[in-house]
Amino acid sequence: MNAEHLHLQESETPAAVNFSEEELLNKFLRYFQLKETVKDLNEQAKMTLEEIEAAFESMQLEDDYVRQLPNGEWAVVAKKATVKDVFDVDGLSNELLIAKDELKTPFDYSILTSQGKLKPDQISKHTQTEIIVKLTLAKRKRMPKKRSKKE
Repeated sequence: MNAEHLHLQESETPAAVNFSEEELLNKFLRYFQLKETVKDLNEQAKMTLEEIEAAFESMQLEDDYVRQLPNGEWAVVAKKATVKDVFDVDGLSNELLIAKDELKTPFDYSILTSQGKLKPDQISKHTQTEIIVKLTLAKRKRMPKKRSKKE
């Protein structure tokens, strides 16, 4: 956040060091008020984003949704997919009949592999790929270019 959003005055710059006890207490209060305001604004922004996500959930967007804002900037709503491999340590430890905490480090896996207790196909069996699709909302100064579709 910049200073104009927080309505900071010239006297509130960090350059002044000698404060009276009362001034220092006022600085503390101002600081905590600002922190609370930021917290409230972040919560409002999060709720607004959730409302936008709910509105776009029903839409079947093929391309980015781009609209010009009143200030001349551009709002861009896009779907972003993330691929993530999730490893099921619980399932592997149950299959190997060992405690879960014995499978914490890569060294643990290498020892079990060298002992012949763990095989690569077991790791593959307990690894699943998840695709997480998330909606992103961004602001651009210029109109975004159309993205080419990768097939």
